[in-house]
Amino acid sequence: MGEIMKKLAFILITFVLSNSLVLLAQDAPAFQAPGPGPERAKLGFLIGNFTTETHIMPSPMSEKETVGKGNSNLAWGVDSMFVLMNDQSLNPMMGNYKAHGVLGYDMREKKYILSMFNNFGDNPQYRGTMNGDTLTLTSKINFPQGSFDQKLVWFKEGNNVRLKIFNDMGDGYTLVIDQTATPSGEGAQTK
Repeated sequence: MGEIMKKLAFILITFVLSNSLVLLAQDAPAFQAPGPGPERAKLGFLIGNFTTETHIMPSPMSEKETVGKGNSNLAWGVDSMFVLMNDQSLNPMMGNYKAHGVLGYDMREKKYILSMFNNFGDNPQYRGTMNGDTLTLTSKINFPQGSFDQKLVWFKEGNNVRLKIFNDMGDGYTLVIDQTATPSGEGAQTK
């Protein structure tokens, strides 16, 4: 009889422990990914489909200003954690320009980070902050003859989104590109 009691006690203890573990597992919170957060919400003004007009300022490469037309599509991706960018334009200076980017907010660095890729083979990574309604990102751009600093400044202007690109070749920042993105088509943003 003692042997049967030991087996019953073992079965009872095993049953109680297994049910306790199941109940503990049900009460334990599952791993939760962070939500989009207020820093990411500030990027909402960039979201939409746009037609673009890009003014490239006079430079050593071109004595006069050139203008290009194109389109830009920006959408939330990866559970609204990042802005996915697709940009294409045609202009006399750069020809048929195509670029893709991913913009997000790094909670550890407390910085916005943009990784860009274009059909020239460039892949700069920009870091920066939001000041009011203006997103400012900077990067060091490397090219065969050396490097220079570049600053991107995005802001909303009425229904449009403006992007100004400044280069610093060692004498301070100079405006090199001024782009106006106008909402268009499905997904276009309004005021």
